[in-house]
Amino acid sequence: MTHVLKFRYLIAVLIALILFFLSTSSLAEGSITLRVFNQEIRPMENHPARLQALVCNVSDKPSDVSVATNWKLSGTTNYRVNTFSAPRPIRNSLGTIVGNSFSTWSPLTKRVSFNRGADTPTTRARHDGQNIIAWNSLSRSVLGVTYIWYNTDTNYVVEVDTLLNSRQPWSWTDPTIASVDQQCSTTNAYDAQNILTHELGHWVGLDDLYTANEEDLTMYGYGAKQELKKDTLESGDALGVGTIYP
Repeated sequence: MTHVLKFRYLIAVLIALILFFLSTSSLAEGSITLRVFNQEIRPMENHPARLQALVCNVSDKPSDVSVATNWKLSGTTNYRVNTFSAPRPIRNSLGTIVGNSFSTWSPLTKRVSFNRGADTPTTRARHDGQNIIAWNSLSRSVLGVTYIWYNTDTNYVVEVDTLLNSRQPWSWTDPTIASVDQQCSTTNAYDAQNILTHELGHWVGLDDLYTANEEDLTMYGYGAKQELKKDTLESGDALGVGTIYP
């Protein structure tokens, strides 16, 4: 009889531990929220010259400040790239493109560093424990999509994936040999560093902007062919990051 009671007691303890584990796991998972950002193709202006002027010239407006979201990065952010998924015109330069894009933000994200890991075969966004950058087929109106999973209790990013649209034409202009704030690419395509730098702004905690006063900021939510100006941050972008990482 004593052995039976001990056995039942052990079973009860085991069940209690399992229920406790399940309840705490559900609580932790329940605090994770997903936010998705789409960077879309800039709507055509009434006159092509008007669009060209907006895309190829920057007028820094210090009063415009990029808007912070509810999350931020902490410590070292490891990321993986699917090099094979990148379009052929930029594939050989992808390491430089990605590195440049992160380097644009890293001086402002205090105590946060970015570390590239081994390449990934993944081309889909999913909560799988890795932060990825890849190309995949997306809606025709979309240039890039960033998925942010963050903990609503701590406001720290748990995971982030960025997908760029393989259905669009892509190119890259080396910013060391071009004045990216004052000229356009000569290739009629979307500049990979220009678009990716914007997407990484979501990684560090910034929202999209859409008003006319914000069209020269890196976090302006539309992109255009030949545009290069998102390669560099304007004062409004820097001020926005400063509110997240003081």
